[in-house]
Amino acid sequence: MPSFEPSVEIQFRGLSSGIWAAQSIDGKYSELDIYLKYSIKNISFGIFDYYCPSSFKEIGNYYNLNQRTTKHTLDFHFFYNGSNNFPFKFLIATMVFGDDINPESNKNYYSTYAEIDFTLKIQNLRICYVLGFNPYKSYYGDKSGIINTGIKTSGKLNLSRKSSIPIQTSVLLNPLNDIIHISMGITI
Repeated sequence: MPSFEPSVEIQFRGLSSGIWAAQSIDGKYSELDIYLKYSIKNISFGIFDYYCPSSFKEIGNYYNLNQRTTKHTLDFHFFYNGSNNFPFKFLIATMVFGDDINPESNKNYYSTYAEIDFTLKIQNLRICYVLGFNPYKSYYGDKSGIINTGIKTSGKLNLSRKSSIPIQTSVLLNPLNDIIHISMGITI
């Protein structure tokens, strides 16, 4: 389903903070995320607050921080951004609050997601191969396994000799949960 995904970020030295939102055209999916991260060279650390209400009509529940009923999920990230000589990126993220409760124990799973990607640049096109996994039973799946694998591309679509628009596409599979995601986007 098509969605609108506006975002804004401010940066000061190695510190950055931003907000990202998503709203599907049919109104069945809404998300509002804020983050704060610190970067030094190719490494960054951050905390992300993912807020996923049923719809933005429920925005009045934004301040509900009850662990059992909140629509917030707090996630700590560690990210290595690679380099021109070493085009691999690594991410590890762990949920520490919110939509991460094991219904059997009524305690946090501390769901963790780990990802490695390899990026190639061919002329003005970036091609990224992704492999992400869940190391144990958690929010992401009933057992450990690969939950994200596929390919992402990004580049510029030339509209004329002087104008172009950034585009991206991805085909991602979740073998553990038997799901496929295909997406395309443009930036204006």
